[in-house]
Amino acid sequence: MRGVTRLAGALVFASTAVWVGACLAVLNGAVSSWVAWAALLSGAAAGAVAAWRTAAAAAGDVPAETAASLVAWLQGLPKLEALALTAFAVVSLRQFGWLLFARGDLLLTLLPNNYGDLPLHWTYVQHFAGGAPFWPESPIAVGERLRYPLGVDLLTALLVVVGVGARVVWPLLGLAGAAAAALALRRWGGALAVAGFLFSGGLAGFPLLWTGRLLDYQDAVAWKNLYLALFVPQRGFLLALPVGLLLLWSWRRRLLRGEAALPAWVEGVLWGSLPLVHLHTFLLVSVVYAVWALGGRRLEAAGPTLAWAVVPATWGVWQVSDGFRAVSLVGWQPGWVIGDENPLVFLAVNFGVFLPLALAALALAWRERRREELLVLGPALAVFAALFFVRLAPWAWDNTKVMLWCYLLALPPIGSLVLARLRRPWAALMVVGLLFSGAVSVTAASLGRGPRLEVLSLSEYDAVCAALASRPLTERVAAAPTFNHPVALCGHPLVLGYGGHLWSHGIDATEVERGLKAVLGGAPGWREEARAIGAELLFWGPREDVAYPDSLRPWEGEIEPLASGWWGRVYPLD
Repeated sequence: MRGVTRLAGALVFASTAVWVGACLAVLNGAVSSWVAWAALLSGAAAGAVAAWRTAAAAAGDVPAETAASLVAWLQGLPKLEALALTAFAVVSLRQFGWLLFARGDLLLTLLPNNYGDLPLHWTYVQHFAGGAPFWPESPIAVGERLRYPLGVDLLTALLVVVGVGARVVWPLLGLAGAAAAALALRRWGGALAVAGFLFSGGLAGFPLLWTGRLLDYQDAVAWKNLYLALFVPQRGFLLALPVGLLLLWSWRRRLLRGEAALPAWVEGVLWGSLPLVHLHTFLLVSVVYAVWALGGRRLEAAGPTLAWAVVPATWGVWQVSDGFRAVSLVGWQPGWVIGDENPLVFLAVNFGVFLPLALAALALAWRERRREELLVLGPALAVFAALFFVRLAPWAWDNTKVMLWCYLLALPPIGSLVLARLRRPWAALMVVGLLFSGAVSVTAASLGRGPRLEVLSLSEYDAVCAALASRPLTERVAAAPTFNHPVALCGHPLVLGYGGHLWSHGIDATEVERGLKAVLGGAPGWREEARAIGAELLFWGPREDVAYPDSLRPWEGEIEPLASGWWGRVYPLD
C-alpha cells in the first residue's frame, strides 16, 4: 500500500465533493455559492480523513515515500516505470496544457477529439454554475431531463462558483486527473499498464515505417488510442479512470490475495459516487467486484464495502439514468462496428497483438490453475466478447468506454504470464507490437500540426453573455443547433442543440427539430410553433444566417430586440 495515501485522499475529496454537491443542489434547487463551498469543504474533510486512515492501515506494511522531490522519486523507481510515467507526464502536459489556448480573439483546442465534446462540457459547466434548476433539464434538448453522468462537469462548476477562473479550471482538472490516472495505472499494473494505456492501439500506425509520414492514423480504425479518444475529451474519465483502477487494485488485494487494502468506507465512498461520474465504469467494476467476491470466496470481506456504497450508488444510478429509462438505449448489435469488413482482418488491424497475448495469458492461467489471473482475465475477456454483440448506446462505438476496462484488466496477466516468460528480444518485440501504433498517434497528435480548431470567439462570447446576463436560465432560446453556439456556451439552454450530441444521448428530437425549423424559417404560424417547442427567446446571428438563408424573419418587423450588436440580436417571444 506504499504511496497510495495521497492518491486515495485526493480521489475521496473529488468523489465526495461530487456526490455531496449533487445532493445539496437537488435539495437547494440549484448550485449556489453555499452549495459549492459546502460540497468542496465536505470533500476536503473526507479526503483528509481518508488519507489519514489509509496511512494508518498501511503502517508496518512498507515505509511511506520520503523522496524530497519528483525527480528523486522518479529516480527511485524501476527504470521502465520511471520512463513510462515520464512519457505520460510529457504527453499530459502537452494535451491538457493546450486544452484551451488563446490566439488573438479566438479560443482554440489542440486535439480534434475535443472539438465537438469540449463545447458540450463547457455548456454543462456554465449551465450548472449559472444557477440552473437542479436536477437539470438538458440544456440542449427542451423537455428532456439530463441523463448524463455529470460528476466532473459538476465538480468543475463548483470550482467556478467559488472563484476559480473558467480558463484555469479546465487544464487544472485535466492535469490533476492525468496525474491521478498515471499513479493509479502504475499501482494496477506497473510500467506495462501506464505505457499500455498511453500508447494503446492496433496496427494502424505501422505504415509510418514505409511511408515516413508521422500522422495520427487512428481515424482509419474503430479501436483508437484510448488516451486521445477517451481520456482527454471524455471528461468523466479524469475521475472515473483513477477511481476505478484504485478500486480494482484494492479489491485485488482484499478479495483475491487476502492482503491489507483500503478501508472499506473509502472503497464505499469511491464506488458509491462512481455512477454520477461515469456509469459505464461503475457497471464494469461492479461486475468485477461480484465475480471476485464469489470466485475468491470472500463474501464476508466484500460485505462492508457494499454496505457503504449501496445507498449512494443506487441514488446516483437512478438520477443519471432517469429512473432507469436509459436501459432502453441498450440493444442487440452483432458484429459491433465490423460492418462489411473481414472479421479477422478487422480484429488484427484494430487490436494487433493484444488479443493473441490476452488469449495466451488465459490459456496459461487455465493450464496452471492460476486463480487470480483467471478471475481477472475471465470477466475481462467475457465482457469484451459480449460487446461485439450488444451495444450500450445508440452509437455502437461507445462500447469502447467499457472495452477500455477489459483491456486494462488484461494487461497485468499479460505481463506476468506471457511477457515475463519470453526471452528479452521476443518480449521486446511483443511490447513494440502492442505500443508502436499508439505511440505514433500520440506523438503526431501532440505536435499540433492538425487543423485550426476554434472553440469560440472571445469577443462574441463576452458580448452574447452580457446580452443574456439578465435573463433567467429557465428560458429556452431558439437558435441554430450548432455544437458551439455562443448562447449555449454562456450557459443558457437551447431549444435544440447539435444533432450528433442528441443522437448519441438517445434523444429523439424529430418533432422539436421540425418546429424549430418552422420558427427560425419564419413560416406561417411561427409564433404558435415557438410556444409549442417551449421557445421564450429567439437569437439571430451569423450561424442562423448560414443555417436558414431563406428565412422571412417576420420578428424583425414585429418585436423590439432585447439586445443587438455585430454579434446578432436577441428577441423576446413571450
